[in-house]
Amino acid sequence: MITFVVLQSREAYRSRSEITTQNLAKVLDANITGILSKIDVALLAVCDEYERQLRTGAVASKDLNHFIVRQHKRLPELVALRATDPAGMAIYGPEVTPATTKSLAHRDYFSAQRDNQHLGLVISNPLVGGISGKWMVVLSRRVNFPDGSFAGLVYAGITLDYLSQSFSKVDVGKQGLLSLVAADRTLLARYPKLSRPPGAPELKINSPQFEALLASGRASGTYLAKSSIDGRDRIYSYRKISLSQPLYVFVALATSDYLANWYKEVYHGVFFMLVFLTITIALAVIFSRQWDRSRRAEQALEDERLKMEKLESLGVLAGGIAHDFNNILTGILGNISFAKLQIEPEHGSQPLLEGAEKAALRAADLAKQLLTFARGGAPVREVTSVALLVDEALSLTLSGSNVKGVVDIPGALSAVQADVGQMCQAFRNIIINGVQAMPDGGVLNITARELVLEPGNPAKLTPGPYVRIAFTDHGEGIPESSLKKVFDPYFSTKPKGRGLGLASAYSIVNRHGGSLSVDSRVGEGSTFTIYLPSLERRFQPREPEMTLPRGEATAPLSILVMDDEEVIRHLAEGMLLHLGHQVRTCPDGAEAVRLYQEALRDGTPFSLVLADLTIPGGMGGREAAQQILAVDPRARLVVMSGYSNDPVMASFREYGFVRALHKPFGLEALAALLQSLSGVTTTGRPNT
Repeated sequence: MITFVVLQSREAYRSRSEITTQNLAKVLDANITGILSKIDVALLAVCDEYERQLRTGAVASKDLNHFIVRQHKRLPELVALRATDPAGMAIYGPEVTPATTKSLAHRDYFSAQRDNQHLGLVISNPLVGGISGKWMVVLSRRVNFPDGSFAGLVYAGITLDYLSQSFSKVDVGKQGLLSLVAADRTLLARYPKLSRPPGAPELKINSPQFEALLASGRASGTYLAKSSIDGRDRIYSYRKISLSQPLYVFVALATSDYLANWYKEVYHGVFFMLVFLTITIALAVIFSRQWDRSRRAEQALEDERLKMEKLESLGVLAGGIAHDFNNILTGILGNISFAKLQIEPEHGSQPLLEGAEKAALRAADLAKQLLTFARGGAPVREVTSVALLVDEALSLTLSGSNVKGVVDIPGALSAVQADVGQMCQAFRNIIINGVQAMPDGGVLNITARELVLEPGNPAKLTPGPYVRIAFTDHGEGIPESSLKKVFDPYFSTKPKGRGLGLASAYSIVNRHGGSLSVDSRVGEGSTFTIYLPSLERRFQPREPEMTLPRGEATAPLSILVMDDEEVIRHLAEGMLLHLGHQVRTCPDGAEAVRLYQEALRDGTPFSLVLADLTIPGGMGGREAAQQILAVDPRARLVVMSGYSNDPVMASFREYGFVRALHKPFGLEALAALLQSLSGVTTTGRPNT
């Protein structure tokens, strides 16, 4: 029986390790794809600028160099970002001088791009940079003359040390490894990294199991094999990354690591067997304990599997929510707000429509919470006031409740740097928790003070100045057994609770470099305390933008709407026609650019363009805006998206847009946008 339990436990360890490597491979895929995609965006931007100058008849070297330098500064991980002439000489970019200029004509990726104009992004095998002298991989894109012939390359180099270092954030044990492998099984990067002198031959992954899985066409897989490099037995999980050029990430856990605890169990089993040979009664007791241990191990494995499935499904859901679900909600909310205008205010359907509108807004709020917890996104920070964030959260949460908010925040409190939307959501979630803790009403006290945290502080934060915000309710309190779980996803002590509010608040505050904790006593209430880094200066509000007086009608505009969802195009068209404007619609960015160019040639340019940020399989709003502004710098563009955490939505002016319209939106939001833009659209050119 002991042998059976030990073998069963070994299988459980192996199964758990397989699940761990598969999940880590997904994390590594997202990490590497993000790094390479950012570099590819920079390459595309330089290609566009290079080809634009070629179309003018001559390349302005100084301007192109400045443009490349700006792109390079945004990607400090790059060791090089340069452009070549048709002969392969790297003549544009930072640190390029006649003394350091090298020819790339002998590089495989250069000849491949020169001979084939349809390759797109090409990622080289590891090589030693001719200028930097470092081991790197090179990402390149072809540049064409106006007639389509080869004009050179734009290329970027990223060191293998950087890629290997990015792997170091993933814990795979003492003997585990992470690697990036090309389709021809060439090892591009590895952690722990291997020392390779210049001129060393390429390393190839020699694994019959991997070759068989690739031959069967599988984009991911898991297998047990001995390493062809160091000879260790490991469980490997590979995954093809989300790029057009086939690259594979590998995660491996060493057998000696994931079976370390199992070996201890084996030693225990041997000891128990010796005891069995001497004392039968002792065997019965030991067997019972070992059996219980096995059951706990199986339950722990099952709990971990279920948790992984929940988090994975939540991540998949949240990724689609940002665009697809908000597009659906835009159609629902827009049509509801439009329908409300078609009937009299006293009509019996008005309360029904308002109820449906509130339900849709609640769905949008849930979508936002799921997205913040599962994917989060890096906060798009700005200098703001804690008092403003608290006031906004209170006004949105306590309206209609029987709870009174008492705020004690000094007027001279220092400002903080935060993503206003995310932090307001975190405050709202904590306030909602306080309101639900006092179903019969009560007082919610909110205080904020400045303090300096010393080394070894209880919040375990970096020493320095902070702002402490405390939310105190006087409800039932939280039992001690639940205090450690209040920030866990899906945990809730309320019958109708979703278990996401406090979890997402905790995630938001942590991403801002702060901490969130709770102190509670049953029957006395709870205090949630947030620490946020202080800027040690008062908040200075920005001057409000000039707009038309409220209620003043806007002049008729000629508006182009670009969105891949037909229901949103029809909805926007109906709303804008109702508001008295002329409308054209199209499904993608390429069509929007063509329509804009035609209107510009006809002398009747559009007054405004509403462009969806993301178009699956087509040109999105960001690329379309660049092309429209290239032909008409006076164009006025508004970006639309359901991805509320996208940097383009928060910093729209940096990308050429005059405003951002968040999905879902209704008629009132659209009318308010046009009202605020009426001065902007009419000063640039006459409304048509």
